[in-house]
Parts: sequence; C-alpha cells; structure tokens
Amino acid sequence: MTDFASEFEMRLTSRYGEFVPPSALWKELGFATPASFRKALSQDRIEVAVFEIAGRRGSFARALDIARWQASVYANRRQNARVAHGASHL
Repeated sequence: MTDFASEFEMRLTSRYGEFVPPSALWKELGFATPASFRKALSQDRIEVAVFEIAGRRGSFARALDIARWQASVYANRRQNARVAHGASHL
C-alpha cells in the first residue's frame, strides 16, 4: 500500500500542494457533489482529518492523509476483487 500512497501523494501535491483545497476536497474523497460532502462532514463520516484555515472558507485536508486513504480504498478494492474472482472458481 505504501507504493500506492506515494503515487497518490505525488499526484495530489503536484496538483494542490500540501493542503487540498475545498474546491477539490470533495472530489478527491469520492463524493458526487459538494453538498454530499458537507452532509457527510456534518455527520462526522469523513475518513480523513479535515480542518479549517483562519481567513479561508471551507474545509481542507493534508494531501498525505488523502493519499493514504485513497491507497487504502484502492488496496481494499483489489483485495475484494481477488477474493470474488477466486470464489467464482470454486
């Protein structure tokens, strides 16, 4: 998973820098709309640390935290696909 996290982090930091801005955060976390992100945030269902920056509007997150989360999601998907594929041959 570390290789995936490194790749995802490089992509995110080259695009956004250290902190992913509100305009992109909801997309990078896989939400369909900003409203669905805000609802999940209000229900404490965001799986990365999200914070505010004084003088700025909206929520931010560290690129590293998002990259680790994305790598985890990707690795779990691959593992589940392997299990499902293997089970179909029984």
